[in-house]
Amino acid sequence: PFLSFTSHHLQFILIGKMVSTALLALSGLLAHLTSGDAATCSAHIEEKTDFLNEDGQTSAPADSVDECCSLCQNQAGCMAFTWRSDQKTCWMKSDASNPQPNENATSGYLGKPLLPCLGEFTMCPASGECSMGLCGSCSRGQYLCPSDQTTCVDSAADYVKCPKIKGTHLDWTLSEEVRLDYLIKHTNISDQIAQLTNKAPAIPSMGIPSYNWLNDDQHGVGRTSAKATVLPNGCGMGATWDKEAIRDAGRVVGVEARGLHDFFLHSEDNRGGSCNGCGITAYAPNLNLVKDPRWGRAQEVFGEDPYHMSQLVIKYVTGAQDNAPRSTVGPDGKHLQIGMCCKHYAAYDLESNPTSRVDFNANVSSRDMWYTYMPAFQACIQVAQATHVMCSYNSVNGVPTCGNKGLLTEILRDQWNWDGFVVSDYDAWANIYGTHKYVPTMEDAAAEGLNAGLDQEGGGTKAISELADAIKDAKTTTAAVNEAFRRLFRIRIRLGMLDPPMLNPYNKLNQSVAQSPENLAAAYNAAVKGMTLLQNNRNALPLSAETFTSAGALAVVGPQATMAGLLMGNYAESASRGNWGTSILDAITARIGSNASVAYASGCKDIPCADNSEFADAIRVAKNADAVIVTLGLDFNTLEREGHDRSDIELPGQQAALVAAIRSAVGPHTPVIALLVHGGTLALHSVATDADAILSAWYPGLMGGKAVAATLFGDTSPAGRTAVTWYTNTSVLPPPGVMDESAQQGVTYRYIKDYMNNVVYPFGFGLSYTTFAYSKATLSATTAGVCDTVNVSVDVTNTGKVDSDEVVQVYVQQPHASVPVPRVRLAAFERVHVRAGETVTVVLAITPDTHTIVTQNADVYKDTRSVEAGQVLVSVGGGQPDYDSNAQRLSLTFTGAASPLARCQ
Repeated sequence: PFLSFTSHHLQFILIGKMVSTALLALSGLLAHLTSGDAATCSAHIEEKTDFLNEDGQTSAPADSVDECCSLCQNQAGCMAFTWRSDQKTCWMKSDASNPQPNENATSGYLGKPLLPCLGEFTMCPASGECSMGLCGSCSRGQYLCPSDQTTCVDSAADYVKCPKIKGTHLDWTLSEEVRLDYLIKHTNISDQIAQLTNKAPAIPSMGIPSYNWLNDDQHGVGRTSAKATVLPNGCGMGATWDKEAIRDAGRVVGVEARGLHDFFLHSEDNRGGSCNGCGITAYAPNLNLVKDPRWGRAQEVFGEDPYHMSQLVIKYVTGAQDNAPRSTVGPDGKHLQIGMCCKHYAAYDLESNPTSRVDFNANVSSRDMWYTYMPAFQACIQVAQATHVMCSYNSVNGVPTCGNKGLLTEILRDQWNWDGFVVSDYDAWANIYGTHKYVPTMEDAAAEGLNAGLDQEGGGTKAISELADAIKDAKTTTAAVNEAFRRLFRIRIRLGMLDPPMLNPYNKLNQSVAQSPENLAAAYNAAVKGMTLLQNNRNALPLSAETFTSAGALAVVGPQATMAGLLMGNYAESASRGNWGTSILDAITARIGSNASVAYASGCKDIPCADNSEFADAIRVAKNADAVIVTLGLDFNTLEREGHDRSDIELPGQQAALVAAIRSAVGPHTPVIALLVHGGTLALHSVATDADAILSAWYPGLMGGKAVAATLFGDTSPAGRTAVTWYTNTSVLPPPGVMDESAQQGVTYRYIKDYMNNVVYPFGFGLSYTTFAYSKATLSATTAGVCDTVNVSVDVTNTGKVDSDEVVQVYVQQPHASVPVPRVRLAAFERVHVRAGETVTVVLAITPDTHTIVTQNADVYKDTRSVEAGQVLVSVGGGQPDYDSNAQRLSLTFTGAASPLARCQ
């Protein structure tokens, strides 16, 4: 089928598999590719294809594709065309960009077809050349060498022939630091300052294109014109307790971000900074802990525990970046797929209550810092080797985090030896002056941030625009600007952005990866594994689809059931572009296979459910049904959201009353299932009595509707475990803004004092459609040195009749610690699959970092964690020792002199 292509094109394909892969993707996996009629028109014809290029195209009537081809030949600047048989219209275009399948279209190229520009090269719309800046110097399909901005080479493979590269920042054979030395020496201070912002401008003299660092890709590529895969929000992924599923989720984000970035560069010029989501530096993950379930961003994060968070963050970041733990590069030894960001640093976990996040001061002790707030960041930075860190809006102990040298330099660079860059949250650099009033002028704020170790202003340029004056006034130095500039370009080099386009293996990716079958399967897997069964009285679940044969046999109630977009969670703006997937109601109906069998009523006008005016219709469909599913919960953009904390954790409005009314109407024998869609946890009160089963779906993403239906009907056994504590009511929570988790009655499972009375569903809890038994727990050693790792082995038996996953959890307690420690701590976990009736042996490691003590120190930025001799009680089972009667209990004794944790690692 390639016989009609030019010999030059054949030669180009033979240069490397990478380019041929890009060509096939550009063709959109077309159904047909045939030769045109050379006698009538010299063109390469692609049937059932529409080149969607709206810029500068012209049209004319045409009765055939041959006539359209001839029109293109006679049209100045026309290099490609699409003939629409349904319109009898010929669309003539300057290039063959954005091919899409279309049964009514036939398209063609004149001469050599345009291949996508590779790497950071953008196709110039008029000339069809590939450039990283200037257009108009080269012929169609050629590459403009960035090294001199005048030389043209014939292909991406010929880039290596570009002159004046050797010994410069573009010389890929040199080390990162030598390339950076050259770049700093050959740029002036104004050019360097201009780079210290999200929307970095081009440096034409150095052949460096502009770049937008801002990409809010928290759980999928968002805010672009592409339909990307939306994974479950953080709360749902945390509930999986599945490290490999989270790594695969990270892979989806990384592959799609890189593929869509490459696609956007050669299909349209987004270098002006207009596209949040078109880049390869993601503002993800959010690894702040859920200390208070009222927090508006609880939906974004994996949970409340620092160890659980650390393990999942390592997998998510390395999955996206495609690097091994503790490595700064991917498998080729040189590049990363994308760069990930550890945010928000640090001690950030409120939006609006008791005050705004932009002026909140977190009072943090050294124990708060090192037991709670630092471990996950250390894992993200030292182990996962994320490329950047985002400093948060708040202050810590009176110092804004974005101007806090203790955080940005003493910990990140001096103690953790990290070489990435720090970006401020949106306008948080300017807020050093603007909202915190920590310094008297914006110029002082500019100097304060830079001197503390801040490298990039997120948002605008209010702060960095003052840096030149700050240098002149001796408040900061050119050396400090040099260093920030160096850190930013170190990551651009590591991402392959200044390398030959054929050298970077990730340049072979393109838009075809977005919503690929593999990626949708990963999203479905994560959604299914996050389904958390909180209650299942009378074995109400799973439902049997075959039993719902009569009209209205299954009632579905609640506005959430019809809202496919609701399942996405926040930071998934592609949902608002029609990328909504399947709603819960549609997924349930499809699973049963009969529209007539499902009766729907909203029950409430909207999710806040302010009154009972819609109850009557819900009661009517419920009374006629054999089972009732009631959707309840929150929404991600009003009731809980960035910038807004809930005032309480109770179900909104009349939601609980709706369930009570349905239970009263149907009597005690009809199964009532409460299906929760939410981020932050809820106080369920009477729902726990009125509903037989309670299933939390969290915000499960693009494949969430199908995952819910599969769980409800037993296609899979739920094994999600809640990664946050579910409290009885709001009154048991400390006042918002208290950073010490042990204060007053305590908060989170590690510190709450009256745990048995104040908690409904504990951290680590979840049911399955089967049961498990634990036996034969042993330790690899009952006595060990303080820095030793000790393994715990246990047999897990599926004692039921359904194959299922189980989450094996290890907890430690230190009854005789020399200083205050958490009452109990998660030390290890593993999700395993166990067939009905079978037994598997699971081995988990208890590492020194899971049983540290922290000595109070006035310098909260100094890591005072150590491991000491003494008894450690070990529990291994399906949950916390206070709740899991089947847990195996062991005793372990550590001996020897106490050691700083850093010496053990």
